[in-house]
Amino acid sequence: MATTEHLLDVVQRLTRRWDERDIDGVLRYYSEDVRYEEPGAGVVIHGRQQLSKYLSAYFQAWDSRWTIQEHYRLEGQDAIIALWDMEVWRPGDSQRILTKGMDILFVRGDEVISDVVYFDRTQLRPLLQTASS
Repeated sequence: MATTEHLLDVVQRLTRRWDERDIDGVLRYYSEDVRYEEPGAGVVIHGRQQLSKYLSAYFQAWDSRWTIQEHYRLEGQDAIIALWDMEVWRPGDSQRILTKGMDILFVRGDEVISDVVYFDRTQLRPLLQTASS
């Protein structure tokens, strides 16, 4: 069983790669058989190869920075809930939105094997309207 500190360290290192928009760096923190989900967007991804395609599209459409505000260990499991703030914007656009959300991450060794992301996507509407204008 991993320590809570180890789980948080893995998640924080992964988060920094997302912030850097480093596809290869992000993928190094996900297992080959990862399951990545964003239920609010209907996103369900199986495996690193599909995740790589998703990340490429995501990083073309969005830029973002995460700050983990709180974290909670799931008792008896190598899993952690990370509550975060995210500043998000369209690349090249000055308008930014601050939103909150959470990830539920299951970790095996130094790799995330499951990552389920929850946040209120309706908060992104102003950025979507700007992009379509």
